[in-house]
Amino acid sequence: MFYLAWRNITRRLGASVLTAFIAFVAVFALTASLVVVTSLESGVRLSRERLGADIMVLPAGASGNASEVLFCAEPVNVYLPASAVEAVAAVEGVTAVTPQFFTQTVDQSCCSVVGVTRIVGIDPATDFVLAPWLVGTGATGSGSALGEGAGAASGPTPEAEDFGLGDDGILLGSAAPPIEGGQASILGSVFRVAGALEPTGTSVDETIFMDINAARTIAAASPYLESIWGDADPFDAISCVMVSVAEGADAAAVATALMEAVPGAVAVRTADMVSGASAQLAVVEAMAVAFLGLIVALAALALAGRFSALAAGRLRELGLLRTMGVSRGRVVASFALEIAVVTLAAAVVAVAVACLVADAVVGAFHSEFSLPGAAVPLSAYGLAAAAGLLFAAVLSAVALGQPVAAMVRRDPQETLTRGDL
Repeated sequence: MFYLAWRNITRRLGASVLTAFIAFVAVFALTASLVVVTSLESGVRLSRERLGADIMVLPAGASGNASEVLFCAEPVNVYLPASAVEAVAAVEGVTAVTPQFFTQTVDQSCCSVVGVTRIVGIDPATDFVLAPWLVGTGATGSGSALGEGAGAASGPTPEAEDFGLGDDGILLGSAAPPIEGGQASILGSVFRVAGALEPTGTSVDETIFMDINAARTIAAASPYLESIWGDADPFDAISCVMVSVAEGADAAAVATALMEAVPGAVAVRTADMVSGASAQLAVVEAMAVAFLGLIVALAALALAGRFSALAAGRLRELGLLRTMGVSRGRVVASFALEIAVVTLAAAVVAVAVACLVADAVVGAFHSEFSLPGAAVPLSAYGLAAAAGLLFAAVLSAVALGQPVAAMVRRDPQETLTRGDL
């Protein structure tokens, strides 16, 4: 039976390719859409978790780049006085604060770590932002590691106390390759690798994190930042303060109070930025669903037409098999097997191509619509691939219904009487 099906496929290669192309388009559209939407949804969720803060207090000059700090982690060389941390912590409704210090971008001429482009200083004693992303903590497997738990935090997490940075330790984003010997040269200084972060799908993956005072030391000695400091002291400066708001507190009211407490600062609610991305994502999802619905409908009609045409063109052959004593079930099975081989082969190729193309599509959405990217887990690819293959099987079964029913009802004597044989 399989040999007969295979011979029919190769003898009618043009018709088989056309059928495979229709199945390919439908499965490709479904699989790629599932991977892209999953990645974008994960990006919004991971952005909430990565920040772990309800409010970011930034210098007024950096307020225009707040969304870049959230999603793209671009360094902004404008600063607040370090005393802003105490002023922020004193505001009613604030439960936890941690400062960060953006130093500068780096390249391979001044940094031996390939794949990273910027340096950020953190305060390990109070940090509640990076701790859940340390390799080995399993952060990426929990949707509430920061997005829900951080808001109720009252101080540093146990993971934060175990950073082990010291004066010469660094944490590497996931884009950095393994460092031989566990040491790296950065702007003329040697640092030891204290740990690495899980992939986030954002520019955090391309970042070197170190103790805030070590980052200030680098900034003070950097010739690129001489014009920024002037009479200012980098050891009395911070770039932003991450703020966790008490559960039940009005984040908008707290943000207003923070701006009053820290003159020259802007309090940005991270929920607003993430909500903006969520709104963009909702539009993208609606477009994807409409597109998928159209593709499915057209593919079902096209396949039904193709299968009917194939069945009509095969009546003489199928009728001959029936007159030779081949059972109705075997005749139908041979035709269904032929269709199954063609559509399954097309579906496998479509799934593979869709998974490869999806990464590029996610990158395009990330850059064009300011949506966060996210590292898509292998399980998501697996589910999308399984959905694509199942979709191909169901679509083929539905489209085969009418021609198979006609085949079953057709009597071989009728074929002879009508002159089809």
